[in-house]
Amino acid sequence: MFLRILLAAYLIIIFSIDIASAKNLLYVTHESKEKVSVYNADSEKFVKNISIGESPFHLALLPDKKLIAVSHKGAGADYLKIIDAVSGKVKLTPSIIVGRYKKTGEVYLTIDNSGKKLYAVDSNMNYVDIIETGKWKLVKRVILGIQPKKGILSSDGSTLVIPNLNSGNIMFLDALKDKISRSIKINGQPSAAAFSKDGKHLFILDKENSFLLLIDLRSGNIIEKIAVGNEPVSLLLSPDGNTIYVANYASNSLTVVNAKAMEVITNIAVGIQPLGMVVDDKTGRLYVCNYGEASISIIDTKTNSGIRKIPTDATPTNLIIVSE
Repeated sequence: MFLRILLAAYLIIIFSIDIASAKNLLYVTHESKEKVSVYNADSEKFVKNISIGESPFHLALLPDKKLIAVSHKGAGADYLKIIDAVSGKVKLTPSIIVGRYKKTGEVYLTIDNSGKKLYAVDSNMNYVDIIETGKWKLVKRVILGIQPKKGILSSDGSTLVIPNLNSGNIMFLDALKDKISRSIKINGQPSAAAFSKDGKHLFILDKENSFLLLIDLRSGNIIEKIAVGNEPVSLLLSPDGNTIYVANYASNSLTVVNAKAMEVITNIAVGIQPLGMVVDDKTGRLYVCNYGEASISIIDTKTNSGIRKIPTDATPTNLIIVSE
């Protein structure tokens, strides 16, 4: 027994050192597991598992990079958990009920620019919970369309855009008044969104028709569209605003798009059923969760080519990177 205690203490110390010394850490949710896994993005090595409760789904990093909010899908885990990004330990379990019927639904998290508000979009209950992060209390609940997806904030933090997959509309939440100010309808299934660098346009994925749409925000009209892979589900704009990366769930690929010309640059083969994506601004590496393959693909965005895959546990779902 004594030796087991010593071994456990030793492992805790080693894991703490690994997290403290690493400059870039990947935090990865596994929907079918009860954990968040941590990887050193520089060495591409596994660091530790964080026991988190049933079906962890989405993550959001607070601006100070000290806390990570994690949502759950499991019916037995109807809450958020807050991870200390420095120690890699669960710090807090707020009493807020988020995603109470999550066997089939999803909860997407977005932090505002100040770090004082958390938007939790519930795709099964069709609302967004607005949560004050200081006390982790619910401030307001706003009704959305049918099966809403991840909300995206404008650069000035004034507007949260939420695509609603099964009602075919994109809703605009006034982040100052916490109410819906506008809605744009498309003939398809909007699955993800991103603002253009200048804030004048909106990029929207249409999962049903496998298109990337460009919407003029002044008129609300679709001004361009291009074909991407089958069932596009995730969208990422490069930090300079020049390139769009689209994860195509059913064709196991990324489509790379010139954001200014709205032209496909190339398609990159990744793993089975790509989902969550994150880019390391410093290294230019893009990390992609391969949900159906238990791996993370690493993409060199300078050459638009695959580097290698990091093996993971089953169903890697979403991920964030925590850098120095």
